[in-house]
Amino acid sequence: MGTHFFNDYPSPVGQKPSFETRIQPLKSTEVYSSLKHEMGSVLETLGFKRGRSFLSWHREYDGQFTVLWCQVSRDGWDSYAGSKFTVEFQRSTEPEPGAPAIRRKRIGKLLSNDQREEVRRIQNEILSSLRRPPKDNAIFNVSPEVTKYYLAQFNNIDSPYTASDDVWLRYAAPEHVQTWGTLLANLVPLCIQAVEE
Repeated sequence: MGTHFFNDYPSPVGQKPSFETRIQPLKSTEVYSSLKHEMGSVLETLGFKRGRSFLSWHREYDGQFTVLWCQVSRDGWDSYAGSKFTVEFQRSTEPEPGAPAIRRKRIGKLLSNDQREEVRRIQNEILSSLRRPPKDNAIFNVSPEVTKYYLAQFNNIDSPYTASDDVWLRYAAPEHVQTWGTLLANLVPLCIQAVEE
């Protein structure tokens, strides 16, 4: 199977903002709303119910609850790099995210190599669409280590993701979130199957 096996999601790359223009912030509520729109009907078909915290769903299966949720990074929003979110899955006796679990994994650990490669492809398209801050930005006036760490957020992912990588999905515009949501609608049922095995 090749890496380009999902053909029905929109391109995440729009027109780049000008070098001087900061991107408009996306609130976590907007991110969750978009992901719910893309993923909700698929999960409902699979018998999942909406949870009360984060953007979460759960269903009872084989005497345990299967719980999944999306979580926006606590690092917050950056005016040039945007933000990121992850998707986590667990098997537990309670239907709440983070409850004591017999199995708990983030999405990157549940994907096949081909699926991780598709995630990397989209990730790199999004990263390539970002504009670095101008040279007079305050980030260039701190320590070289901090500047290097910050600028690494704009670098493409050169090596394939592995099952040991903690994969966070980057975004800086609504179309990025929409693209991830459409892809996740395809991937999540496979992840659920893997975590319930």
